[in-house]
Amino acid sequence: MTVNPVEDVTMRYADLPSQDPTDDVPVLLLHGFGTDFDMNWRATGWPRVLEEAGRRAIGPDLRGHGASDKPTDPQLYLPEHFVADILAMLDELDVRAVDAVGYSMGSRLAWELALTAPERVRSLVLGGFGPVNALAGLDTARPGEGDSPFDHVYRTVAGLPGNDAEALAACVRGQAARPFREEPRPEGVPLLVAAGAKDAVAEGAAAFAGRCGGSYVEIPGRDHANAVSSRVFKQAVADFLGARGSGSGG
Repeated sequence: MTVNPVEDVTMRYADLPSQDPTDDVPVLLLHGFGTDFDMNWRATGWPRVLEEAGRRAIGPDLRGHGASDKPTDPQLYLPEHFVADILAMLDELDVRAVDAVGYSMGSRLAWELALTAPERVRSLVLGGFGPVNALAGLDTARPGEGDSPFDHVYRTVAGLPGNDAEALAACVRGQAARPFREEPRPEGVPLLVAAGAKDAVAEGAAAFAGRCGGSYVEIPGRDHANAVSSRVFKQAVADFLGARGSGSGG
């Protein structure tokens, strides 16, 4: 499926209904930088976990990633444009509210979605994410050439099949132009933060969760690259979402 929300950028997404639904609020899955829905979520078993829980899953390939368009203008990767894409997709699907689950960059965008349209986000899961600027120490003119935590991430994903290095560099610059700020915070949205015990990108995640009044789960033995596939992470999210109860919005 596709949607053309803003700037004529086509965004493709997956919509996976449950065969035995237990909750009419879908789960929105937002992938990390340099991956896509299939790589971040499908390949790591998340649709099966959500299907077993009776949950519909919706997951876009964010602009610059996967099968979506890959513009090379950094201004088109400001967080507000990603949020506009997501809201247009939800409107197209007639989805009023979601449980938003993000990983890495997807967590930043889930946070922005909850700030921009709190009525559309019933609960919020931030995986692989902390309050420290993930791009700190990165030379945005030459991403991947340094030794910062994000340089390591960039080098890992830049050469993956289907990725466009110029578009990814533009995405980095667009994100860097709007550094994450902990305040203001989404009000009234239950929050779970999860990060691998060895995840340098998510430094400070536990304290961040506490300041936001949320819960925190540490994923033993995992780093930024592999925490998303952890059964500990999946079970924590399933339990957290299950505690939200049945609602309306799908």
